[in-house]
Amino acid sequence: MNFIRIALAGTLLLAGTAATAQTVNDAQCIILSNVFAKESKEPQQQKAAEAAVYFYLGRVRDGTTSAQLKALFDQASKPLTDATIGPKMNDCVKSIQTKVNLLQSLAPAQPAGAKPATTTPPQKKPDGR
Repeated sequence: MNFIRIALAGTLLLAGTAATAQTVNDAQCIILSNVFAKESKEPQQQKAAEAAVYFYLGRVRDGTTSAQLKALFDQASKPLTDATIGPKMNDCVKSIQTKVNLLQSLAPAQPAGAKPATTTPPQKKPDGR
């Protein structure tokens, strides 16, 4: 349970503005993402957790007090245990991946074998001197 208390303290420092997450689920994801971003030893997991921190911070609404935010984080941290934090973090990341997949589904399909467009403009031929 020390892990959760550290997470909560770190999250309170990170989210020091007057705001509140939309749901307890979002608050749990902020807490866990923050900890996993700092504590993960694997770079890929760390990057995913960092992205999750920003995603869930983006779901925070303005207009409430720090006391209300603290109360939400207190409520969100209660059901988190050492046994549930891994699966819960996976759920947080899956939720983000679902949104990414939705956005990617809007992109036009590339024909088979088509090369992706380059972003570098063609170079001008030098003027003869």
